[in-house]
Amino acid sequence: MQRRQFLETCAVAAGTILASSRTSAQSPVRPRRPLKLDFYGRHLLWLRNPDEVALITKEAGYDGLDINVRPGNQGHVAPDRVKQDLPPFVAAVRKHGVEVSAITPPITDADSAFAEDILATASSLGITHYWWGTWRYNTTQSIAAQLEAIKPKVAKLAALNAKYKMTAMYHTYAGNAVGTPIWDLLSILKDHDPAHVGFHYDVGHMVREGANGLWALNLRAAGKYVTGVSVKDFIWNKSKEGRWRTEWAPLGEGLVQLDELAKILKEIDFSGPIESQPEYPDGMGGQSTLTIPRERFVAVIKKDQEVLRAALTGAGLM
Repeated sequence: MQRRQFLETCAVAAGTILASSRTSAQSPVRPRRPLKLDFYGRHLLWLRNPDEVALITKEAGYDGLDINVRPGNQGHVAPDRVKQDLPPFVAAVRKHGVEVSAITPPITDADSAFAEDILATASSLGITHYWWGTWRYNTTQSIAAQLEAIKPKVAKLAALNAKYKMTAMYHTYAGNAVGTPIWDLLSILKDHDPAHVGFHYDVGHMVREGANGLWALNLRAAGKYVTGVSVKDFIWNKSKEGRWRTEWAPLGEGLVQLDELAKILKEIDFSGPIESQPEYPDGMGGQSTLTIPRERFVAVIKKDQEVLRAALTGAGLM
């Protein structure tokens, strides 16, 4: 009886393994969705018509546009007019085949002016992500106490994002900003769903603070909490006064290692918005008026697009 029971058990186990293997063969792992490359709308503020904004974005080879929802000449849509003006602006941009999955509003926390109007309107349009931040440390006060004060603000914003199915991307800056060390804000974000709050990892700023590899360690540490990525490049330049300063540069011409960035993004299974945010003079183009020939502006931001796309494609992300 014991021998027969043993053989029966083995037969059942073998059948289970065979069925499982058949199921796996019939249900392959879903392929990774290719990343889409956005352009940062702040550099197109010299164009006010959404059709023109979309066409130049497409001409430069980008898949999507991050629309600035900021007051005055800082944005294409004003926060106090978001209900009226964002829907037609987004519709006009999408009409040309340019995607809109992210916006940049002046939201630091849930109590920021027009925060709920902005999130409700964006969500209704199928927009899923937005820039969030950024807090700066007061160096005359306790760092630990300042982080404690941020905890309820993050919790309240996470709840608001859950309500509207939005993801806040906290933008990282060099300097004394909260989130620059990653570990400080990550210790707070880890108590929340990354679908609601995460990092907008600005690789240019983060390399400035950790060019010898810390930027890569921080990116890996943030992992699933990297909900968006902003890409820019820079070099160090010595001023006449003898001080070393950051000089922004076209992608691929500075310290930012794009191939390594792409490799790590694949490692952490990044799937959020990724955008080119040129800060060098030709890439900026100007604010209210274009300060260089249009053809030159398009050429330089198109080159950035091609360089970044090549790195992402090489890593199998596009």
